[in-house]
Amino acid sequence: MPNIKPFTWDDVLIESVTTKNLPKFSCYPFLQTAIVAGYGSNLSKEIRLEKLFMDHIPIYRRQGGGCSVFLDQGCLIVSIAFPARGLSGIRTHFVNCTRWLIKGLTKTGINGIYQDGISDLVIDNHKIGGSCLKRSKGFVYFSASLLVSADLGQMDNYLKYPPREPAYRNGRRHHDFVRNINQYHHEITIQDLAPGLEKNLALGFS
Repeated sequence: MPNIKPFTWDDVLIESVTTKNLPKFSCYPFLQTAIVAGYGSNLSKEIRLEKLFMDHIPIYRRQGGGCSVFLDQGCLIVSIAFPARGLSGIRTHFVNCTRWLIKGLTKTGINGIYQDGISDLVIDNHKIGGSCLKRSKGFVYFSASLLVSADLGQMDNYLKYPPREPAYRNGRRHHDFVRNINQYHHEITIQDLAPGLEKNLALGFS
């Protein structure tokens, strides 16, 4: 049985909304190589576990749903938690959070991004980011991982073909399906993108 650790990077956001009823967001580079599984992910169906163990790659489990993802130092994480009454409105919250993120990216100079599937961020029919959402009583937690300069070749090494896929993927392997943002915006580095995006997200934060 693999040793799975909880994804705790965004705990401060959830604590802010659950203890103080205050919204909070964060934007930060991910500083290690890891697999992050969804809340209900079936690890044996989604991950090449033997390869992962051989290379000593850790597995974390996030609070939001979706399939397992590969993250490394070329990925940027954007997360937000905010008060929301009841338990309804999952689709509306997903749409609003995604629009907020795309608007922030556009203001930062990353043009051409749109949403496809349930939760993918896309440029030119290629996935450049994914997101998940947790709807709990009284609050919403949304988190997205952006591929800025990730080692995309590692995805096929560690991840199996997902058990479910959006229609626009059309059977493509990870290597053919995903792209880094810097493949479309060559001047962008994760060090430049993070502070600019955080500033522009704050302008649309409420």
